[in-house]
Amino acid sequence: MQAVKIEADGSVRLPKAVLRRFPKRSELLVWAEGDVIVLKRLQPPEPSEFAERLPGEGMSLEEIDAEVQAYRKEKRAKKT
Repeated sequence: MQAVKIEADGSVRLPKAVLRRFPKRSELLVWAEGDVIVLKRLQPPEPSEFAERLPGEGMSLEEIDAEVQAYRKEKRAKKT
């Protein structure tokens, strides 16, 4: 366990031992429960989850690939 500070700009620097457990550029959910702050890594949806959302026969591999590519493009656009 290690103490960290909330900086004047609201940022928090996590210890390196914690950061090593997550892929670089991970997205985290954050919420507070009382005096506890919880961070949870967001997992990208599995291709099967896209298929479950659609009525009917589901998605072809090509449609799933297009959805994944669109998601990645959207994520890259947000980084710049």
